[in-house]
Amino acid sequence: MMTRRIWGVVAVVIAIAAAVVSYFLASPRGSEPTQSAPLQESDWISAAADIAAEEFDRLAGPWELALPADHGVHSEASTELWHVSAHLADEDGQPVGVQFLLFRIGLAGPEAPPPTSAWEARELFRGHVVLVEAADATVVAQEQFARGMVGLAGYEANLGELRFDNWLLAFPARADPDQWTLSSGPGDNRVELNLTPEKAPLRLDGEAVPFRGYAFSRLHAEGTVETQSGQRSVSGTAWFEHLWGELPIPGGSPVASDRLQVQLDDGSELSVVRSRRLDGAGTPTVEALLIDTEGNVVAFDDDAAQLELARRWQGAEAAWPVHWRLRLGDLQLVITPVMDAQEHAFMVSVWSGLVRAQGQHGDRPVSGLGTLQLTGYGN
Repeated sequence: MMTRRIWGVVAVVIAIAAAVVSYFLASPRGSEPTQSAPLQESDWISAAADIAAEEFDRLAGPWELALPADHGVHSEASTELWHVSAHLADEDGQPVGVQFLLFRIGLAGPEAPPPTSAWEARELFRGHVVLVEAADATVVAQEQFARGMVGLAGYEANLGELRFDNWLLAFPARADPDQWTLSSGPGDNRVELNLTPEKAPLRLDGEAVPFRGYAFSRLHAEGTVETQSGQRSVSGTAWFEHLWGELPIPGGSPVASDRLQVQLDDGSELSVVRSRRLDGAGTPTVEALLIDTEGNVVAFDDDAAQLELARRWQGAEAAWPVHWRLRLGDLQLVITPVMDAQEHAFMVSVWSGLVRAQGQHGDRPVSGLGTLQLTGYGN
């Protein structure tokens, strides 16, 4: 175990990126569980990724984080993702979770000739919003696909807005901390959140991996969520990640990753990635980051992290390990779902949901909310 800034923890961030991108392809399509998507859709995504790989050079060399410009699209990168996970509570103290993800696949590299038509596809986008409300055991989600087009899908630099149809993530115009806005709607299911960074961004070292990025591990979040059961005021915290470059596209990899992301009430955050071979060979590995109140990072490798899968829930697609016991140094946590039924049937089966964390950090009791993403457990 050792303390260091996140740009020194390359292996962990690679695993985090793999887990996040796996979730991009394994997330729900609608508010109700759906049948598996046809194989052709995966082939379409894989084909687009192959085009991107041929058209773009690998990112290499050092780089400096420049905000707010780096919030936007990096057209020199073949693939790119933006991911927000918010861990909230409503007026009655009931947990509420919000997940927003947007993934971009470039089709025309930086050396490509200018487009001959406004309808020429230069990039493809896929996005989703997931809303979990513990009060009435509600899980709703929406997924969309689109080509890049001004006003429809993409980033408008003059406005600082990342837009995907009626989903919007708006960044402040200044580099210093200011309010962001996450909005999805109109419709029966709406999310309106104001996000304010409470810690400095953590930058990924671009010299050791073929992608770049950064994370805000804690933003203050407040706003409203609305479903068919009505509108509720919510507040809490959120986590934001933005990665670009040669991101791992799942499908050909024999490795599956589970990811736990927790924000604790003592001001610390935790990211845990458990990786294993799908064929059952070898021993699963665990890597973790613990970010303290000042933004310092403690990295735990497989020797220092202790993880027990305490209970599995049998869903329609798999038996999911939804209950974890975790020990990282002087931090001990029990992770339990706010409800078991947060399984989503897609072409790659996934359990992705809101979880509670309870335990001890040294001699202090701690609690919090988080997001757990499980893949690779299909029957």
